[in-house]
Amino acid sequence: MRPARPLAPMAAALAIMGTWWVVAHNGGSGWVQVLGDVVFGALFIGIIGPSVVLARAKVHVISAPTDATAGLPAEMSIEATTRLRARPTSPPGPETFVGPVRGRRSSDVGITLLPTHSGVHEHLTFDVATASPFGLQWWTRRVHLRLSSTLYVAPRCGRPVVLPSRVDERHGGSRERTPANVGEPRGVRPYRPGDDRRHVHWPASAHTGELMVREMEGPTSQPITVTVNLPREPEKAERVAEQALGTVVSLLDRGDPVLLETTELTGPVAALVDDRRGAGRRLARAVATADTPADTVGVAVGR
Repeated sequence: MRPARPLAPMAAALAIMGTWWVVAHNGGSGWVQVLGDVVFGALFIGIIGPSVVLARAKVHVISAPTDATAGLPAEMSIEATTRLRARPTSPPGPETFVGPVRGRRSSDVGITLLPTHSGVHEHLTFDVATASPFGLQWWTRRVHLRLSSTLYVAPRCGRPVVLPSRVDERHGGSRERTPANVGEPRGVRPYRPGDDRRHVHWPASAHTGELMVREMEGPTSQPITVTVNLPREPEKAERVAEQALGTVVSLLDRGDPVLLETTELTGPVAALVDDRRGAGRRLARAVATADTPADTVGVAVGR
């Protein structure tokens, strides 16, 4: 806990007290001395009092998201036992006044987080401040609020790397994506040349006014491996993570199973990812390694 900009109000207090002492000494009036004591007491409470209020204040997290995206706002709410000015620092965000408000039964207030980088957060860090009761001097304190569930900040979805051609097993080397003959229904999409006529979905065609076909999802024996090696520079690592997420999302959108290889604090991890959220969480946990060769940094795609 520390005072914010303490020189100005303290210098003003000393100047006022010195002036009152000179007036009382030269005038010799008792009421002037009494008034000086009152002014001194008010200034003392106004300068030191906020530190006592801040030391007794309690701040708690009411609700927080489990997933967020770097560069996009994430909403949460906290409550405080007294009126405070709160500014998130990790992840960062704009400052907001929290605490009981007259006319409201609940003291919880919404806070906006604006994370700049991907990562995993077990705690949230806030700078809280108050100038109560007279507003003469602000005191600030840094608090660490534990979350009930881990907050995963995924990178933004960047431009993917060049994806490998998808081969249609029924038509040799055809690069056009066509639905499988067997498998689980995946959805419907517009008809493309080469689609099987037996997969035409007539109700959807009548509803949209264009020919629609059922898209089937068949098993694939070999997934596409996406290997991510992050550099140690935070900004470059964030760009690589964005490219990795864009690559994984593009592969998932076209129906390819993806095996994502990353390095976490516990060591190398290689596991299948099923959706964008799972890929975002994996990349949020990814870290750089000290022994990674410079020529292997980036995103590599292969089978």
